[in-house]
Amino acid sequence: MGIFGKNDSRPPEPPPTRPVTPTLHAAAPAPHAPPVAAPAAHRAGPCVIGSKVQLKGELHGAEAVLVEGTIEGSIRLTAELRVAPGGTVKADVSANTVVVAGEVIGDCHATERVVLEATGRLTGNIRAPRIVIAEGASFRGTSDMSARAGGDKA
Repeated sequence: MGIFGKNDSRPPEPPPTRPVTPTLHAAAPAPHAPPVAAPAAHRAGPCVIGSKVQLKGELHGAEAVLVEGTIEGSIRLTAELRVAPGGTVKADVSANTVVVAGEVIGDCHATERVVLEATGRLTGNIRAPRIVIAEGASFRGTSDMSARAGGDKA
């Protein structure tokens, strides 16, 4: 019976509920199981050869590379090679763009351009459609700015 003798036909209201926050318990990995690596995200920056790294052999790739250490051998990239101040490359280089602020000893072939910054030193031949040599840079060799950086004449 309702208040003041009236019949209340409505069902009773349920009690208010509190939101439930789930408690997550992370299971500890088994001591013998190797750690699981997260999927690699796309890197925005270049691959870095650190200042204390010496690499001997062939370097091939499709990502930009920044050399702060030393590479000896050959380099073939479809992206940019950048040699930082203090970096040394003793190799024949083929890349889309080559930027030298450190030292390169070897021939440089670029499909876009070769840039020698003021602190850069290059001993070898350059073959690229565009060559930029900043004041203060050191270059000893020959330069070829023919239309095709591959050197093949059609």
